Amino acid sequence: MHVFNSKIDKWLLGCFILSMIACLLGMSVMLKLGGTSNYVMAAIIIVAGVGFPLWILVSTRYITDEENLKIISGPFSWVIPIQSITSIQETQSAITSPALSFDRLEITYGEDKAILVSPLDKTGFIEKLGKEKLIGADKIAKRISKKNKKGRRNG
Repeated sequence: MHVFNSKIDKWLLGCFILSMIACLLGMSVMLKLGGTSNYVMAAIIIVAGVGFPLWILVSTRYITDEENLKIISGPFSWVIPIQSITSIQETQSAITSPALSFDRLEITYGEDKAILVSPLDKTGFIEKLGKEKLIGADKIAKRISKKNKKGRRNG
């Protein structure tokens, strides 16, 4: 079993943090006003506006074993049999998905099903899935290798 954390775009992290701060400010106003209904609203705000995004941020990951890819993001999870994966391609699609970055991989599986993920270690992720022969997988690995070499030379 191997766990891959999701890559997190800085701008997305900033949006999550600003949204949580706004919710905390709203909650503090409700608590300051007092009253049962305001206390209930404050509780709802803290759970929905702070707890839920935080849960997604800290839990989004991709777990591989010999048979399955398990994707976890907050209260959501998917189990995809590795044998059912038909292709992996790079994408920057903005479709809602369990990916915290726009540097994504589209995994096509089953009969016309697809899901987007954003593992921090794309090459390792693809290798663990054992799908070197898939559409774009070789190109992805070569592109990542070039980026890593370029980063080492510039760093």
